Amino acid sequence: MKGAAIVALALVAGGLLAHLLLIDPGYVAVRLGRTLFETTLPIFALLLAGGYFLVRALVGAASARARLAQLRAERRKRRAREETQRGLLDLAAGNWKSAEELLSRSAPDADSPAANYLVAARAADLLDAVDRRDEWLARAQEDAPGERAAALVTLAEMQMRRGQDEPALQTLGQLDASGDLNSRGLELMARLYQKLGRGAALLALGPRLRSAKELPEAQVNELLAQVQLEEVRAAGEQADKARLEKAWSELPRGLRRLPQSITTYARAAMASQHHPAAEKVLRELIDGHPDPGATRLYGDLVLADPLAPLERAEAWLRKRPDDAELLASCARLCLRAELIGKARSYLEASIARRPSQENSLILADLLEQMGEHARAADCLRQSVTQSVGRRANLPRVRLRRS
Repeated sequence: MKGAAIVALALVAGGLLAHLLLIDPGYVAVRLGRTLFETTLPIFALLLAGGYFLVRALVGAASARARLAQLRAERRKRRAREETQRGLLDLAAGNWKSAEELLSRSAPDADSPAANYLVAARAADLLDAVDRRDEWLARAQEDAPGERAAALVTLAEMQMRRGQDEPALQTLGQLDASGDLNSRGLELMARLYQKLGRGAALLALGPRLRSAKELPEAQVNELLAQVQLEEVRAAGEQADKARLEKAWSELPRGLRRLPQSITTYARAAMASQHHPAAEKVLRELIDGHPDPGATRLYGDLVLADPLAPLERAEAWLRKRPDDAELLASCARLCLRAELIGKARSYLEASIARRPSQENSLILADLLEQMGEHARAADCLRQSVTQSVGRRANLPRVRLRRS
């Protein structure tokens, strides 16, 4: 009811307005500079309405074009994502040619074009297409200058894969010179120093490796272990106790606990005539974790009191009576303590459990000194047999008298 009344009022008002305009159409004048535009009110109103609808149509057309462009861009993005995924799967499957094509083609519309170019470079490298590899790496840096480190680290990895160690080191050196060497680059540089035998350079890199939070401590220790242990060995070879203790103290605590590190230090200490230090670390290792290498070294100790290490070794032997290595070490310690009878018993027990050329030779020498020449000869024959791996099966030859 209310709506009908409003419509009726609008019709009445429109009729009155039309009647008035027929009586007096009105006058509209617009002056622009010296130009005067004159027209009636109805025509002016029609012009305004026409202009409004024209502007609205133009705005709508522009909006439609923008929407169409957006839809096309979204379609390209969607296709780029699909091709990127297929390219990554092809790379994982070993389809490197397809991977390179998909990743490079989709790169301009990808979410991260630089990433696409970097992976395409890997695919090209696997195809031995070095020129294309370098092109994709250059494109990655052009698209994202901030990813220069990623591009050069990727290049260094590929150079290392090809055995181009010096060029890879130069590539990483460029990043290091500009202060852009990241954690992965540091790790690669350390591995190159390790491989090329540049121990001093690797040791100098140590503090930076340890301060790189992205690198696990175990991985850093593994990188530095070889060169640090080499420093321990070198100090032992030169019988430099001060250098040896410095090198040992600079090893990370976790590395000093490893059996390999302890036996390396013990050998170096013994070579430097620092047997008490060697005895201490070997004893602590064998007490907590019996190690064949440490057990063997313990038998080579030369201390002021030869009975002290023997007593400790015999205490271990009560817990491990069938340990052939420990029996042999007890025998060598007995020889240093001039306990000949016990030394013989330990050697014979060790050989019975695990034949050894070295122990057979030691026993043969001991028996020779004791005057048991026949038994010594038997031990020597056993030693030869153990060295060859079997007894020589030679044909018997009957000698003829001439």
